[in-house]
Amino acid sequence: MQILYDIVQIGDKIEIKQLDKKGDPIKSAKTYVSQVLDLYEGNKISIASPIKKGILVLLEVGVKYRLVFYTMKGLYQCDCTMLQKYREKKMVISLVEVNTELEKIQRRQYYRLECIHEIEYRIITKEETELEEKLAIGLFSNSSEKSEIRKKLAKLNHDWLRASIIDLSGGGCRFTSEHEHNQGDKVVIKFDFYIKNELKRLNLVSDIIISRRIEERLGFYEHRAEFSSISDKDREDLIKYIFEQERKLRKNDRK
Repeated sequence: MQILYDIVQIGDKIEIKQLDKKGDPIKSAKTYVSQVLDLYEGNKISIASPIKKGILVLLEVGVKYRLVFYTMKGLYQCDCTMLQKYREKKMVISLVEVNTELEKIQRRQYYRLECIHEIEYRIITKEETELEEKLAIGLFSNSSEKSEIRKKLAKLNHDWLRASIIDLSGGGCRFTSEHEHNQGDKVVIKFDFYIKNELKRLNLVSDIIISRRIEERLGFYEHRAEFSSISDKDREDLIKYIFEQERKLRKNDRK
């Protein structure tokens, strides 16, 4: 299974789900998140034992699991058997043996991080879209009208609303705010974050997929948004940030 070593790298994020005796995922079984610690001869992998809500999850010896790897080359999966668990310093490590070939998953999927992150966002209005189109195709009679269009766009660019992201992935986010929106609304999300102490600032054009009133929080609404315009570089930086935050959470859970 040389492909395993060509694709999977130490530190890659993985999802773990228990299989039944037929080799199918158990629907009621929880999916756990962990990461690859090392690769060995004989198709063996050591992984960090998962932690869920601060509680260590011990995989059962002899039980089969499906592993989904989030790699730089895409999403891959394989089945494995849990061989043994041991402690190294403060970490409990699981050693598994890969039983199947690594298979690429064609569907697009991103690891989702539960977090609280303050943001600003604004609605992209029909007026703004029309003004942008006028500038793009040169639909103005003179420089004065062009200047007026830019002034209107600049004014619209100041209408920012405050919100809190509650989960985040490379494909979108879920956030709460005091403003009600409609499915299909377009928004720009202003997202600032750090990667290795370097500040990154993204303005992400997004589509509201789901919007609902939060019953337990009077006057608040929850929105799920999908990033509709994001460069590969910005998405890569965002995924790096998500994995960096997840590692910090795992580290804190072990203390």
